[in-house]
Amino acid sequence: MVQVAQVTSITARSVKLLTIGQVLSLLQPNFPDLSPSKLRFLEEQKLVFPQRTESGYRKYTEQDVERVKIALELQRDKYLPLKVIRQYLTDIDEGKTPTLPGTNATVTDHLRQAPSKKFTELELIAETAITPALIEDARQVGLLADAPYAAADVEIAKAIVHLQRFGIAPRHLRGIKAAADREIGIIEGVVAPVLAKHDTASRSRAAHYALEISNQFAAIHSELVRSVISKMDQ
Repeated sequence: MVQVAQVTSITARSVKLLTIGQVLSLLQPNFPDLSPSKLRFLEEQKLVFPQRTESGYRKYTEQDVERVKIALELQRDKYLPLKVIRQYLTDIDEGKTPTLPGTNATVTDHLRQAPSKKFTELELIAETAITPALIEDARQVGLLADAPYAAADVEIAKAIVHLQRFGIAPRHLRGIKAAADREIGIIEGVVAPVLAKHDTASRSRAAHYALEISNQFAAIHSELVRSVISKMDQ
């Protein structure tokens, strides 16, 4: 995983130029889904700026490879949208020491490091202190499914446990689940034409669009609730 806190500048350390194939050979062991089309997509999103030969072939410096590596790690491990990653890299280029906005501080580090890890029900209970009864209640409203559980399920379980302290049970969250399902339906409808192209760049673009839409939904929801809460303190 990239140690973002230790990255203070990105400078070209060599004039050696690499082809797309050489870049893939360097990065694919850690990023198996990386492909020429995804590299082109990152260029389209202005995260990397390869040089062009007179024949039009892309050539990458070691600086470019480093930028691609950082971008892919932040996208994979921190779930950041590309525009945030782009701004982060721009700040580094300008000699700043930027922080990473948009990261979820409530998610434990080991879950971020292994987002594909699966958990048994006993492990879910150990991670979150959720009870079997609460798990069953959450299943009834569709907030949790059956084991094995993913990292997202762990975070949902933590939220359920915390809300119980305020007397909020899973049955009270039916509306949230229904709203989430509606949002997912909207997002799927928007990105379906992009996914229909069936290439890696299209999948990356679809994921980027989906995350951007999700962030805007979350912003609207947050502000609607915040506007009401703010009146309570007046």
